[in-house]
This record gives sequence, structure tokens and C-alpha cells, in this order.
Amino acid sequence: MTHEVRRRLGALIAAGTTAAALALVPATAAHAAGTYSLLVLPDQGETQIYNFVNTATSSIDMTMYELIDTTLVNDMVAREKAGVDVRVVLDTQHQSYDAAAYKALVAGGVSVVWSSTAFTYTHQKTITVDNKESYITTGNLDSTYYATSRDYGVFDTDANDVAAIVATFNADYAHTSITPGDGDDLVWSPTDSQSHLLSLIEGAQHTLDVQEEEFSDTTLVNAIVADAKRGVTVRCVLENESNTYASEISEVTAAGGKVTTYTSSTGFYIHAKDIVADYGTSTAKVFLGSENMSDNSLNDNRELGLIISDSGVLTGVESTFNADFSKTASGVVSVTNPGSQTSTVGTAANLQISAADTAGGTLAYSATGLPTGLSINASTGLISGTPSAAGTYSVSVTATDSTGPTGATSFTWTVGSSTQGNTVTVTGPGSQSSTVGTAASLQISAADSASGQTLTYSASGLPTGLSISSSSGLISGTPSAAGTYSVTVTAKDTTGASGSASFTWTVSSATQGNTVTVTGPGSQSSTVGTAASLQISAADSASGQTLTYSASGLPTGLSISSSSGLISGTPSAAGTYSVTVTATDTTGASGSASFTWTVNAASTCTAAQLLGNPGFETGTAAPWTATSGVISDHSEEPPHSGTWDAWLDGYTKATTDTLAQTVTLPSSCSTYALSFWLHIDTNETTTTKAVDTLKVQLLNSSGTVLTTLATYSNLNAASGYTQYSFSVASYAGQAVTLKFTGVQAGSTKTSFVIDDTALNVS
Repeated sequence: MTHEVRRRLGALIAAGTTAAALALVPATAAHAAGTYSLLVLPDQGETQIYNFVNTATSSIDMTMYELIDTTLVNDMVAREKAGVDVRVVLDTQHQSYDAAAYKALVAGGVSVVWSSTAFTYTHQKTITVDNKESYITTGNLDSTYYATSRDYGVFDTDANDVAAIVATFNADYAHTSITPGDGDDLVWSPTDSQSHLLSLIEGAQHTLDVQEEEFSDTTLVNAIVADAKRGVTVRCVLENESNTYASEISEVTAAGGKVTTYTSSTGFYIHAKDIVADYGTSTAKVFLGSENMSDNSLNDNRELGLIISDSGVLTGVESTFNADFSKTASGVVSVTNPGSQTSTVGTAANLQISAADTAGGTLAYSATGLPTGLSINASTGLISGTPSAAGTYSVSVTATDSTGPTGATSFTWTVGSSTQGNTVTVTGPGSQSSTVGTAASLQISAADSASGQTLTYSASGLPTGLSISSSSGLISGTPSAAGTYSVTVTAKDTTGASGSASFTWTVSSATQGNTVTVTGPGSQSSTVGTAASLQISAADSASGQTLTYSASGLPTGLSISSSSGLISGTPSAAGTYSVTVTATDTTGASGSASFTWTVNAASTCTAAQLLGNPGFETGTAAPWTATSGVISDHSEEPPHSGTWDAWLDGYTKATTDTLAQTVTLPSSCSTYALSFWLHIDTNETTTTKAVDTLKVQLLNSSGTVLTTLATYSNLNAASGYTQYSFSVASYAGQAVTLKFTGVQAGSTKTSFVIDDTALNVS
């Protein structure tokens, strides 16, 4: 099917929606008071979200598009450490963006997975606690935008809703397919969001209020226009940065609707996605959720929202909408960053914090991380006092308007030492000796030439198992590893003056008659370039001992885990190696075993071109998998050679097209060259913004992106074809999927035309 035919079919489908779709709006079940609770952001702040997470006693399930909130991440780690089962799904397309949160959660023991590539984006924003209550929101958990982003969230205790959310989370977490249940109120992408929202819009009889970040889905925009034409009072609040939705807005206003737009990426930003139909009547309903009014959001992403008739939620959303529509919202607080600060211990310091406030209330100031001895005046924002401890401090200052909005900024404050001529003397304790497994202690003594000073102690090079008390200078503990240690102890007073003393501490082995036996694994063989592993087994005659493993003579590319004894890696050099593995227990007793490991050379490479149907001349996709209609012989976009090519995007609406083929790269070649010819046409007029994009990626067998080789956009449009080449040698020996993903963001056409692909190995 050609692109033109697909466009005509899309237009017919969009035009063919009828009022029969009204039946698709989820039925609103009868609920007890308190089933739903609305959170309006930024007015009410994120504290309720933190409190919600911290109520968890058994489980937390989170699906989140963007997660950059260290407070929330730390709260979830703390809940995990308290015995709560915490699981998180993060959007796989935002791995670099969410990397810090992913790393911190994993380090804290939280189970985290990247979302399935079955969805273009996992844009859902939901937290479920104890399988009893779910927080469904329009907003990401990104503290960068908390103070300026209009968003809503609903705390939902409806049992059927929560059960459906939990079931879908379990499937998405396991990367298994599921058709989500709607419970009593839910709407899901990519299964039924568009039909439910269409029914809500077409069912409006009196008023329709729409608040959206993205406003490009032809089906829903047409339905809103139709409402206005048949006499429904239509009002819209839209984020329209760079005048992106000018044509859609013109259609609404031409039909009699009224539109208020926000256009600043740095000021107040409409990130909400909500619809209120027939407010003030018995049939009033409100939608809010993660779904934007875009084709991608409704039909390709994982998204979640809900449609309810709860009076409290309706009133809260409608009153906020009215303020945003008339641009009388509670306002924005911004704090001026004062830049890096420096002070000296013992010298008075002050800094006036400045903030701008459009909310009209009274500002209250607070600060964290201030140098010891400094404090902030809550009413004036003046930081003052006398620093008492040298160091570099990370300071965060927050200004909060009495009506709710907050602003914050962060900076460093370095406090230099001022010793005031003080002298600190540490008495050297002389050489020390101890035995592994036997408790030891040593009192460090120090004197200060100045009276009234408090000393703080530290030490470096202590034997493993020993530590020093910072307040008393007592070194204590039980040595756990034999050896001779070079120890330095330091005492520092409150002015920064310090003194040190160094000595040796010898810890002798105490084997206690233990015997460690390592089982010889026998001769081993492997091949260059092929992963290998070998589990070393050892036994200790004493109970309760922990073994530490080491090895010498291992083949290049292999290493041993000191804790488990597993040898693993990929041999990189042929030869016969004499290997010795040793296991040592905590008393110092050890045992060893030796064996040979032969690494054979890898097989030779056969030169080949690996891609099937590289020029698409069969007229079909196979063995490629492609979006319907991508394989084209249309004269509007002629091929580089032959008759056929692959034409991605080029529509009059937002669209995502894909083209992919899986190949296995041999492990023994020296050259792995991927190439293709690409032609880009665009009707976009911007010369600075990449609106429509084509990503060229390699994925593994699980669908996880291994690398993004290149990203092209409307900015790369040019006459004729250009050949692009890449080395994919890093993935030798693997089965990889070559995937082209073209994303057209709106109705302005950009075509990405691919032909004469090749993946040559030699």
C-alpha cells in the first residue's frame, strides 16, 4: 500500500467517527466518599506524593516517564530497606534522562526495569501503594519543573481500578502482552484512550473545557470543533510554544470556541491533560491522565488516565481551569541564584536571598545544607551568622508563597580555615600488633594550644575491621585481614587547625587450625571471542567462615569474582594457560588448585552481505518487518536504484513508521560495515528545530536498544540521496535488529526515504 493510499484511508477513518462511540465512555460506578482525592500542581506542592509513598507497608509499584526527584528516589529506597517490595518501570527511550534515578534505585535494592519497546514511549505516570490505592497523574516526577508546571493528580482507592492497574503493571514489568482492564473509570493507551475521549467530547451537551500540552490528534480536534459548531460552549487552555498548534487553534476559534494559550518554556507551562464536560450538571464528567491529544500518545504509547464524575475532583479541576483560562492562576515564584559564596571560619558572614513572586502572597524562606553556624531568616531571606567549620557546602534555598507556589535555587558555599595560630599535637602511639579475629582497641591522645576547642578525629590506612571514633579518638574493632598497615591519625579543632601522627599496625594470621580445600576443576578449553565461565568450589573445615577467591595465570579476558569464585569473561588471546585459584577464609587459612586452560583460535570469517531484500526489490517487506505501506514504488518519492524503496512518514498527521530486520553478526570478522542511502523531504520551515526525526538503532534479542547509530531530522533535508555508513563491529557474535524509526510530530510533512541497504562483513 502506498503512502498516498494510507493517507486517504486515515482521512476516511477520521471522518467516519459517529455518536455511537458515546457508549465507550467508562460507566461511572457509585463510590463511597473519599474514593478520589485531587492534587493540583504546582499550587499544592509534592508533599502529598511523598507522604503517599511513605505510607507503604507492603508494596510500591511505579510506572514513570521521567523520574528526576532525589527526595522521592530516597524515600523509595528507604521503603525498600524497611521491607516494602518496591518495583519501578521507567521509559526505555529516556535511559540517559532517568539514568541517575535508575542507578540510585538499583543501588538501594529496588527492582527497576526499562519499559518494553512494544510501546513507542511508556508515558504513563502512576504510583500504586499496597495494592490498595493508586496515584494517577498528568505530571512527571521531575523536580526541575515542579514550581512552574500546571499538572493534576488523583488518588484513587476504587478497588476495581486499582486491581486493573496492578494487573497491567505486572505484565508491563515482565514485558508480557496484556489488554488492560478499565476497572470502573480507567482509559488506557494504546488500547482505548482515543475512543473513550472521543465519546466524552461528543457526549458534551452544554460546555466543554479542554486543557492540553499537545493538541494535534485530528480525530479529537475535529470532535471539539464539531461541539462548538453545534452550540456547545467550548474553551481551551493550550501550551502553544513556537505556535505549534496554530492551524488547530484556528479551526476551534473559527467554529466559535475560545482559546487561551501559554507559550513560555521557562515560565508557567501547561503540562496538564484534562477535559471537563458539562460542569455544573448532573451528567458532568472529568478526564485527566497522561494522554496528550496526539496520535502517538493515544495509539502507540503506554498511557493511563481516568474519567469520573466525582464532585470534588470536578470542582478542583474546573476552578483551576478557570484561573488558567483567564490567566489569574496562583502565579510563579522564582529565586535568584546568588552564585558561589566564600567565607572564613570565625568571621561573620551574610547573604541576602532575592526572589520574584507573581502569586501575590507572602514569601517564606528556608534553606538546607548551610555552613555550620549560619541560618536563614524565614521572613526576609537573609542568611547570616559566623561559620564554625571549614568545608564546601551544597546549599539549597526555597521561597514559598503563602498561596502555595514555590521556587528554589542551589549553590556552593566554601568556608576556609582560620586556625587563629592554634597548634594541635597528636601523640604517636608507636607500632601496634593484633591478631585476625581478636578484638583490638587503641586510644589516640591529642592536645590543642587553644583552650575551649573541640577536637574531631579521623584515620587513614587502618586494618580492615577497625574504625576510629570521630569524637573520642578511640580506635576499635576486630581485625579481619592479616598484613602490615601504615596508619595516620589526625585531630582537627573547630578553627581548622590540625595535627597528625603515623605508625604501623601489624595484624597476624590466626588460622585456628582451619583447612581450606579447593576442588580442582580439571583441564578447561575455550575459543577466542566466545564467552566462558567456570565455577570454582571450595570447602572450609571451620563453620561460619567467609571465603575470598583469587586467581593467577587466567587467559586474557577472564577474571574471577572474589566473593563467589565464578571465573567469567570472553577469552581474547589463543594459548595454553597455567591457572592457579586460591580461596582464603577470614582467619587467613587458604587452599589452592592448579589446572590448564587452553584457548583455541576463532574460526575464520566468510565475507558476506547479511541483509535480505536490501533494495526492497521484491516489492514486499520480508525479511524486513515494516509499518504497513512503508515499502513503496510511488513516483512522488523515487528509489535510489531499481523500482522500490522504503518511505517512512510523509503524512498530513503525526505518525510513527518503523522498518527493522534481525541478523546475526559472525564473531570472527575484521570488518562490519552497515550502509544505506537516505533521502529527506520536508515541508517544515524551521531551520533550527528538529521537529520530525529518523532514528537508526541496533537492538538486542530482548528489544533493548544497544546503540543509536544516528538521528536525522527535517534539518537534514536535501535534494537527492546521501549514503551513510557505520561500523557495527562492537556487536560481533550477537543477533541484532537493525531498526529505522521515523517520527513525524505533526501535520507538516517530512518524508524519510531509505534504499540500497547493506551490512557487509569480511
